[in-house]
Amino acid sequence: MGRYATSIALTLLLLAGSAAHALDRANMSVSAIVPQMIHLELDAGELVFEPEDFDYIMGTAERTKTGVVATKKRALLATVSGNVPYTLLISAPEEYFFGQRGGLIHISQLRWRLPPDSDVEAWKEITLERRPVMSGPPGVAEVTFDFQLIATWENPAETYTGEILLTVVPDNP
Repeated sequence: MGRYATSIALTLLLLAGSAAHALDRANMSVSAIVPQMIHLELDAGELVFEPEDFDYIMGTAERTKTGVVATKKRALLATVSGNVPYTLLISAPEEYFFGQRGGLIHISQLRWRLPPDSDVEAWKEITLERRPVMSGPPGVAEVTFDFQLIATWENPAETYTGEILLTVVPDNP
């Protein structure tokens, strides 16, 4: 029996030694250099003013001395995500929207505002210069835009195309 007990004791010692070895650990330092990140996402690829948007008799458009004002409420949702403070800007890359047959609509005829602003003075014209829409802290923000297009009596009846630019830039610390 003595040999048997010695064999069991030796086996237990080996198991205890390997268990102690399995509990060894080592630390490793971790460093991460997180870069400045800002992302802008739009819920629409285009802003379209249809003929019914200019209906001032049965629709919601407004007739003025200079033309017809068509309004698109909540026409665009921009989502800004970032890990730094930012400013969202709006502008146009060219001075005119171009008609298929040569007509021109000046970019200032397109205006924007952030709802629920119902103040007439709240409408701002699109310009070539980037103008601030809003600034915000790090995180995620949703920005909703209303747009208005003023079609003057001098603008020929045709389809016009152009672009507006929304740009997000980091604020300087």
